[in-house]
Amino acid sequence: MENLKLHSGVALIEVSDPLILEEIQNDAVLEPYLGDRLSDTCIVVQPQGVAEVVRRLQSLGHMPRVIE
Repeated sequence: MENLKLHSGVALIEVSDPLILEEIQNDAVLEPYLGDRLSDTCIVVQPQGVAEVVRRLQSLGHMPRVIE
């Protein structure tokens, strides 16, 4: 049987290139806000960190799109 996790009340970062997600995970400013990596292109973001994550991604030249 597979180990399954249910995530509730969280946000996700989804990218097209796994290398971008590596860059995000290795950023010391973003690291406290990140949770489990769900795939090569998707990682959980703690809900209280969404605004900070968006600001940081913008400062790094990324164009995050927030969907509510």
